[in-house]
Amino acid sequence: MLAYFQPIYSVYQERIVGVEALARVRASSGEILSPMQFLPSLSLAQRRELSRQMLLAGITLLETLDAKGISLDLSFNVDPDFMEDQDCVPCFLGVLGGTSITPQRITLELLESGDFLQGDIAVRRLQALRDTGANIALDDIGSAYSSLLRLKNLPIQKIKLDQELVRDLEREPKIMAFLQSMKFLADGLGATLIVEGVETATILDAVAQLQQDLVQGYAISRPMPAEAFVAFARDHARPSHSATPGSLLGAYAAHVLRRPLMYSLQNNHDVSSLIKYLDECPLLDYLRAHPCQASAPVLDAYAALLNGVRNRQHSMSVHQQISETEGRLQAILYDAIRAERRDAPGG
Repeated sequence: MLAYFQPIYSVYQERIVGVEALARVRASSGEILSPMQFLPSLSLAQRRELSRQMLLAGITLLETLDAKGISLDLSFNVDPDFMEDQDCVPCFLGVLGGTSITPQRITLELLESGDFLQGDIAVRRLQALRDTGANIALDDIGSAYSSLLRLKNLPIQKIKLDQELVRDLEREPKIMAFLQSMKFLADGLGATLIVEGVETATILDAVAQLQQDLVQGYAISRPMPAEAFVAFARDHARPSHSATPGSLLGAYAAHVLRRPLMYSLQNNHDVSSLIKYLDECPLLDYLRAHPCQASAPVLDAYAALLNGVRNRQHSMSVHQQISETEGRLQAILYDAIRAERRDAPGG
């Protein structure tokens, strides 16, 4: 077994704040295998030992980084079936014993497997782990409806969005609404959302425009061995992003973030604020500064909408015009974003 490490990056702080330990296997051919290629063949005992080895490797890395003045938190994957064992908490504390790493710096990421998370014992076991100071994350949220249902009962501090959803953002921009909804859900639960699958600078731009802080993916770094991670954590260059959108996908994300405000102003018949909202739309600013196939039709549609609002048409007419304009805007932008992706190098 090999331990690889991938950074968790804070958009707000513009720095690495954590690291995830990821299991890998080197095949006889020399190929490095990902978990999906070897986990199904492992027994429960082997999966438990794998989690223990990843925790040990992660602790060793944290201590190495601490000695260099770099303080990060560690995440590692745990099979939920492991926590059916009554000794799971003593085992966890036993691994940490004799090290300088406190439980508060550790996040256990629960994988979707088995029936453990559906039982009452899950709440007791997870609460016992929480009582040590450790953090609990539910991984791959969005990959199964059942995982969403479990959120209301489990003592979860972190939610990790399924990376396959985020990776498709440039091909399926409508996923943006789901991503925003998951952020609202995490905020409502008092949990921290971590968005995996941020593989390109464009996706990073979009996620940043949604005001999502913690991200993980190839746009920051691919997983790497411990020695390479130490060098990366010391010398890494910050990904470039700014308060204003740097891509059409990012501009659309900024629009999606503000869209609930538009509906609220319309429902409250706050015409003057609605006019100000439309005048200051970051999407329109981006389209004016970066002409593309979407610019003319979107700008024309919003000019017509703004004219209707300024003329103080009755509320039902304004509501209908907003809905129709948003529908046209989405269709136009989805096509334009996909076209940008196809035209980009390597697209």
